[in-house]
Amino acid sequence: MDTSHGTARAAIDRTRFAQLTEHLPLGTVEFRDSSGSTNTELAELATQGSAGHLSVFYTEHQQAGKGRLGRAWVTPLGSSITVSVLMVPDDSLSVEALSWYTMLAALAWSRAAERVAQVPVRIKWPNDLLAGEFKICGILAQMVPVGSGFGVVVGTGMNVDQSRDELPVATATSLRVASSRTIDRTELLAEYLKELVNLDRSFRQVSGAVQMPLPGFDGQSLRDMVSEKLATLGQEVRVEFPDGSTLEATAVDLADDGALVLQDPMGQRRQVLAGDVHHVRRADGKYA
Repeated sequence: MDTSHGTARAAIDRTRFAQLTEHLPLGTVEFRDSSGSTNTELAELATQGSAGHLSVFYTEHQQAGKGRLGRAWVTPLGSSITVSVLMVPDDSLSVEALSWYTMLAALAWSRAAERVAQVPVRIKWPNDLLAGEFKICGILAQMVPVGSGFGVVVGTGMNVDQSRDELPVATATSLRVASSRTIDRTELLAEYLKELVNLDRSFRQVSGAVQMPLPGFDGQSLRDMVSEKLATLGQEVRVEFPDGSTLEATAVDLADDGALVLQDPMGQRRQVLAGDVHHVRRADGKYA
């Protein structure tokens, strides 16, 4: 595989990927050399009944992807991991619990990246991952009709093999830049799915209760595990709302419904949901 910069990059090894994930209860697994949007294509398969729980859609080159609020998400050929996974609730999980799958995916990626790339990764509320103070991954979760109910397609784009000059903005980084070494994308993708499957299984065992200890995770709840990784907590942040108004306050907690709890200088607290805000940035202007 060649990039526009003329350097060879290895594609995901599908045979090895199958070996690394053969023990996982994945649904349909689709690999495409290129895709307009992995979220859109997996959502279509789900709506048609051709994809079930834990189905995976992966592409080496996403050409027309969208991030949160419709922002463009385009990946250079062979440099990232662009993958969407379909999560379908069963009797143990309410549709409301699906709102936590953005954080579930973020936690799975942080654990996978730290294990494979040895890069500390933290979560920026509501849907990004950071290496240091730089964005390394974006997440987009979309509700989709599945049978007589709904599921959620969780799309993620992890920057893996970009050099500094290939990154689109100064606030971005990649695992290659952060670790100063080449990362095995096949192993990393398999590890992400392993972590996601394990977290999903435990989340269902507690019926989606984010404050309950997750089986297999040392007695920690999902809310506790996410909060530990949340770089936003403790920071003075500036929140921009769709109507143009702003709020500057300290991020102090994560509510059971996933809302960010803010405290203003007068000690008053307010909760904001991801769907209600345009931007959440540190008050000092830094991305994190």
